[in-house]
Amino acid sequence: MKGLFIINPSSGRQNFKENLTQIAGKLIMDQIVSHIDVFYTKEKNDGKNRAAVLKKGEYDFVVAVGGDGTLNEVVNGLILSKSETPLAIISSGTVNDFATYLKLPSASDVDQFCEMIQNFKLKEVDAGKINNEYFINVVAGGILTDIAYKVPKDRKAIFGKLAYYMEGALELPKTLFGDLMELEYTVNGEVHQEPVTLFLVANSRSVGGFKDAVPMASVSDGMLDILILKRVGLFHVSDLVFKFLQGEHPQHECIEYMQTDEIVIRDRGEKTDISIDYDGELLEDGLPVHIKVIPKALKILIP
Repeated sequence: MKGLFIINPSSGRQNFKENLTQIAGKLIMDQIVSHIDVFYTKEKNDGKNRAAVLKKGEYDFVVAVGGDGTLNEVVNGLILSKSETPLAIISSGTVNDFATYLKLPSASDVDQFCEMIQNFKLKEVDAGKINNEYFINVVAGGILTDIAYKVPKDRKAIFGKLAYYMEGALELPKTLFGDLMELEYTVNGEVHQEPVTLFLVANSRSVGGFKDAVPMASVSDGMLDILILKRVGLFHVSDLVFKFLQGEHPQHECIEYMQTDEIVIRDRGEKTDISIDYDGELLEDGLPVHIKVIPKALKILIP
């Protein structure tokens, strides 16, 4: 077998390069793989551009090494390439939602990762398309979705997920009870208009480090799960948090939860600074967005 590693060298903790060396060495020495090529990203979209030129049969698999943003770039490139090259994932970022959902081995799980490559078990998974970009895990807009861009890299490297929670705790009071987004969203032929605090369009259940943030989502059902957090009163907060921790929040009166293969979201208010995050990347165009599912878009290597 022949593999390509697309690596974001600035993602993750300091020891991940040593782990990668062990993984590559074991794959070669155990004769699981006969040849490995390595591509290091330097700038935004390097991973996307490298994966986009892959040809069918050029590699038996490609490995995305980095966080959710690196994975997003490789996913976009693979879909554009139409090469149908199977994708393996080595998580070295801060949150790694999609890898967490599929229970994939991390960079430190050297034996488990190599065993996964040797067994070569594939899972067909859906992807989403937002305007002209693709995502594999989630699109988010509204409260706290810009936290990833506010947390300094050195703090993320030291504190990991805790860095996001610390920043989120500081931002929560002014965002939760601040001005809401006035959105219009069209789902399953129905048009809704209402004030919204947060919306998620999810392919997997894990979002923001929470394993069951979107508890009914599946990466292989040909559907996207929509979670909308409406206006939250002060008296709702404790009950909402309790139900969230129990995985029962979709039934809360402040939550609207639905499944669809397509959704259009528009801004009907005066807010012009709504941040739209897709798999750790900031959507430059903002609203409006047209989001749809791409069934069985990718083949993922799983344990």
